[in-house]
Amino acid sequence: MSAETVLIESLDSHGRVQSRERFAVSDARRTFTIGRSILADVTLDDPHAAALHASLEIAPDGRIFANDLGSVNGLIVSGKPCRNACGLELADTMLQIGRTRLRVRTSHQSLAPEKPYRVRSVSMLHGPAWIAGIAAIAGGLQLVYASWLGAPRDLAAGIVTALAGAASLVAMWVAVWGLLSRVMQGEWRWLRHIAIALGVAAAYVAVMGLVDLSGFLFALPPWTNRHTWIGAVALGGALFLHLIYASNLAASRAALVACLIPLLIGVGGQWLQARYMIRDVNHISSRVRIYPPSLRLRASETVEDYFKRTASLRPLAEKRLIDALANDPGYDDDR
Repeated sequence: MSAETVLIESLDSHGRVQSRERFAVSDARRTFTIGRSILADVTLDDPHAAALHASLEIAPDGRIFANDLGSVNGLIVSGKPCRNACGLELADTMLQIGRTRLRVRTSHQSLAPEKPYRVRSVSMLHGPAWIAGIAAIAGGLQLVYASWLGAPRDLAAGIVTALAGAASLVAMWVAVWGLLSRVMQGEWRWLRHIAIALGVAAAYVAVMGLVDLSGFLFALPPWTNRHTWIGAVALGGALFLHLIYASNLAASRAALVACLIPLLIGVGGQWLQARYMIRDVNHISSRVRIYPPSLRLRASETVEDYFKRTASLRPLAEKRLIDALANDPGYDDDR
């Protein structure tokens, strides 16, 4: 019978190969020993492994069996500790000895098909560096435009302050996710997290601009909570993408977390805003952008309708004042 080959790989905590050893298998030799001793066929640098900790037996049909050679810590197979095991089959070809994870490969195992390279143009479009760069330029231009609209006395200082503040927030956000990626995946993945943060932020700004412009073009009633809910959707999308690349969570669980956290933040923010508006009778919620009148596609309200609508604001202000005084424990009705 011709000799076969077996490959024993040592993996790190993230499943990446650290070292591998190749052995020839024949009818005369189908058993290999593992331990810290130089007499072992596979030598481990692990203080939790015995001198001769275990042996592996390769059956003619490719099945792999592990035997404990009287070690103190035993073996871990499929996440379950096994002591004094004999003839224990490795169904998933994985074995843990001490703190070392081993994978045994034989010629009987099938390999996944080769992954094709992406087309150059497609890989450029999907590259995180390109997404991060385009989103950074778009976000920077938006900040410059917003600073210019504010018409500050010192425009240059306002632009620098806005850019520095945005860069600091992005850096802190990315640092958190990069650290989580390093702990969970063994890689920092800076570019991916920068691309996610800047890409979602640019998309949020673009959607908000389209919503405001659409409201002006068609003379739609103002959507006062648009920043809260569109921001919650953007936060959910960012959380989902960050969790996919930074943690070991399944896509379904990552989606659940990405839905629950923004929902709680959105509902809580709405409740706090409502409480604040009740206490502050002079609160005016207005973030209206100014556009050229020629862009409007639908006629706006007449002057008579405007003054009629403003006249209804007085009863509303009086009602808010009464509600605020009623909620004030120090208020005395007799005064």
